[in-house]
Amino acid sequence: MHRTAGGLALALVMALVIGGCNKAQSPSTVARDVNSAAQKADENTADAEKHAEDKVASADKDVRNDQRNEQHVAAVEGEDVAKTRAQGERDTALAKCDALSGDRQQACKDQANAAYDMAVAEAKQRRASNDPKR
Repeated sequence: MHRTAGGLALALVMALVIGGCNKAQSPSTVARDVNSAAQKADENTADAEKHAEDKVASADKDVRNDQRNEQHVAAVEGEDVAKTRAQGERDTALAKCDALSGDRQQACKDQANAAYDMAVAEAKQRRASNDPKR
């Protein structure tokens, strides 16, 4: 019988221990815990929002820099293409001038050189207005 009483006592202690785990806390303790959890959740959300804003701002800056670099390269290359085209047109015009003689040949060469100078100036102007790095 002694064994049965010991087993019963052990079962009773276990029931109390297990039952004590699910014991309701006082309303003030629950309110404090809820407020603490809500505050922590708000802090974590604010931190996540700040992190997200920083990442987006960084990405925006990278995009702006990439766009600026692209515009710069396009402006430089556009100027080079325009100068190369102008050089080709001048060379062609100067070759045609060789068919002339005397003052007419010189006037033809002067006109070809003036057209070239104008085209180069226009190319530089376009670059200046389109190149964000100038």
